[in-house]
Amino acid sequence: MVPVFLLYGTLLVILSGCKSAGLFLPSIIALEHWFGGDKWMHFYLALVLSLLANFAAGRVIKLSWLPRILLVAAVLMVALILDEMHQYLVALRRFDLQDSVWGGVGVLAGAAFYSLWFFLADRWVSK
Repeated sequence: MVPVFLLYGTLLVILSGCKSAGLFLPSIIALEHWFGGDKWMHFYLALVLSLLANFAAGRVIKLSWLPRILLVAAVLMVALILDEMHQYLVALRRFDLQDSVWGGVGVLAGAAFYSLWFFLADRWVSK
């Protein structure tokens, strides 16, 4: 799962970089529209990022599940905020705190879904 997380994270960085550079804007705007708008795109992309990060972290971070999930959520939230803050410095982008909020909610939703899977899988395996 680590390679999938790294690939997805790389694609998100490329997506943000392309938008900052003004590359492929019609396609990016179409993608935002497909997700239901800019805020929903932040939510869904962060949710998937959080799920993949938690599955990957389960393989490499040797902590119990709650500290690991909290660590992953904190790191992802900082990354989302830093990405949004860099937009303040880029002429083609604009800083929007709500983008970080929607992304943060997506990170938390991904952590919640991962936790639910973790508990259901644990109960199913123990039977």
